Amino acid sequence: DTQASFDGWLANDATRAPGVDLAVTVLTTGFWPTYKFTELALPQEMVKCVETFKQFYEERTKHRKLTWIYALGVLTVKGNFAAKPVEMHISPFQASCLLLFNREDTLSYNEIVQRLNLPDEDVRRTLHSLACSKYKILKKSPEGRTVSASDSFSYNPGFTDRARRIQVKMLAAKITQEEKDSTRQTVDEDRKHAIEAAIVRIMKTRKTLDHQKLVLEASNQLLRHFKPDPKQIKKRIEDLIAREYLERDSANNNVYKYLA
Repeated sequence: DTQASFDGWLANDATRAPGVDLAVTVLTTGFWPTYKFTELALPQEMVKCVETFKQFYEERTKHRKLTWIYALGVLTVKGNFAAKPVEMHISPFQASCLLLFNREDTLSYNEIVQRLNLPDEDVRRTLHSLACSKYKILKKSPEGRTVSASDSFSYNPGFTDRARRIQVKMLAAKITQEEKDSTRQTVDEDRKHAIEAAIVRIMKTRKTLDHQKLVLEASNQLLRHFKPDPKQIKKRIEDLIAREYLERDSANNNVYKYLA
């Protein structure tokens, strides 16, 4: 729905067009894992896209903040090589790196780090995917299978592939146990609030409901976003009783009443 509204918003005023086809998926933080935000010095082509969608979104939603998770993005760009053009499906990190070579023939590792404003680990993964993996879109000097701070890189005009469309994959980032635990804790906390909100909505409408029906209705509401554990729903019911949002029926402990 958001994308359809955005397309209509662009069609109403030709001056708004960012110059490239743009599709944005808006994730609600309460129902998705917490992704690491990585600052990236976007090329002008992408800056225009971000600013255009931000203008549209802020006109529709006054109290929400957009955080751009570039690591989840996908771009389709055309590489003009000597043999033939090749359509490449790549990440924003890779695209931002390749677009540097539209203006420079050769760049050192440190120059690329400064231009992209990315953490060292992300720059190494990006350059490895473009110069050391299956698709050598960039040339690395000296040659080798690893990227180091003393390397320099240049556009490879001789690159070609039998396919006209290729997908250039990035190496997966290493995730520490601490980051996993932190993400799980954040997700659990967000889902806890979502479960409570669903229970309160149901009880506000129904006023009185038995345990099994309440768990079933809450599960059905939440399935659009995630699959809730019935044990978690039970915990949230107990917590809402303790906070006096609900109470047990005096005649039947399995029946709950909503407290206005």
